[in-house]
Amino acid sequence: MREIFISLMCVILVSYGYGKDTLSLDHAILGVYAIQSSTGKVLIEKNSELSLIPASCMKIVTTGAALHILGPEYRFETRLEYDGWIDEEKTLHGNLYVKGGGDPCLGSDRITEVLSWKKQIEAWTQVIKDTGILQIEGKVIGDASSWEKALAVPSWTWEDLGNYYGAGASALSFHENSYSLFFKPGELEGKEATILRTDFPLPSLSFKNEVKTGPEGSGDCACIYGSEFSLLQSIRGTIPLGVKEFSIKGAIPDPADACATLLEKELQEIGIVIQRQEVALQDKRVCIHTTYSPKLQQIVYETNQKSINLYAEHLLKKMGEVVYKEGSTLAGVKAVKAFWLSCNLDLDGFNMVDGSGLSRKNLITAKQLVSVLVKMEKSPVFPVFFASLPQKEESIRGKSGSMSLIKGYTGYLRDIAFAILINQSLSPKEINKTIEDFLSNLIELNKKPVE
Repeated sequence: MREIFISLMCVILVSYGYGKDTLSLDHAILGVYAIQSSTGKVLIEKNSELSLIPASCMKIVTTGAALHILGPEYRFETRLEYDGWIDEEKTLHGNLYVKGGGDPCLGSDRITEVLSWKKQIEAWTQVIKDTGILQIEGKVIGDASSWEKALAVPSWTWEDLGNYYGAGASALSFHENSYSLFFKPGELEGKEATILRTDFPLPSLSFKNEVKTGPEGSGDCACIYGSEFSLLQSIRGTIPLGVKEFSIKGAIPDPADACATLLEKELQEIGIVIQRQEVALQDKRVCIHTTYSPKLQQIVYETNQKSINLYAEHLLKKMGEVVYKEGSTLAGVKAVKAFWLSCNLDLDGFNMVDGSGLSRKNLITAKQLVSVLVKMEKSPVFPVFFASLPQKEESIRGKSGSMSLIKGYTGYLRDIAFAILINQSLSPKEINKTIEDFLSNLIELNKKPVE
């Protein structure tokens, strides 16, 4: 144990500039904590109770709670419903609804067992056709009313909101609330880039395009700016010269409406007439089909492996709905905090405002991250949780977190649970080297017997 302690301490001291030819984090804040999980013996501790921004390391707090509160076998449900009545001529005197239940995977291309958005729309269309409906007096409505209307978290930054990773959680999310926007670059650097199309059709969405052509090989340097439910989005930045077309990914401003629009279009194409009259909404509805999500354990796996912000936010709101009958971010945070407090976790200095870690108002200590890991290790759902963590090099399983000026990593190495958080570093090179040095040291420790 003494050897482990000295090795890890050396990493921290070197990172702070106490070594020859090393990078310095003099102007950054660093918190580290590592323990032998079986005994609780502290192996290293540096600013371990300092509240720091975790970025996506916050996802272990969310997914760990979700596996307990919702359960690994839980499935989200999306229902096709109608109100009113169907007459002898097969006219529906009412509205058709896609009733969202918070499924984050609906219409996604990510998971094998999930239908793509187009195939999902076609499957629903077939169900409606089999019901015998030939005409709909009312409308096709995307119903996201099970959760709060707000999609995104208020403290997410403006530069994130219009982009795919800043898509907020709706009770009726579709295609991961994202679309691809294709450009044709100009013939010369500095010339305007032309918008070609969106993949996932969004005919009602318009763009204020300020994108220019950047140097060849410069990659994606464009950003979409826009708020939820807004039909006008602005794009600024550059795309590279020398390619036939180039795409960036944006957040769908109103996913429930986009889903309903696609279903209505498909129904019209097979000959079902939709009159779109104003028909009084009825409380009583008839469910004609239910679409089920993959099991929660699969969603947790994708959340942690691919660090999908949208999935984490869906888990959070669903926990709020299940525990407090309120599908909102605030209720979800309340449910998560209550769960970890019930596990005797010390939450002094802990501040949670979302499930994904995208907000800079999230705060957690390195010690609290390790405490979550230790609690999970003793839980019956640990095998599912552990499998969801990405594997790094040899035997490290952990979750990284990264945003501008911030990086962290937390996870397991054999009998060691650890966390390292770095905030306010102006140099990505310094942050990355410190994290890599720390993890390399852990890998070397894994080759030595632990007493």
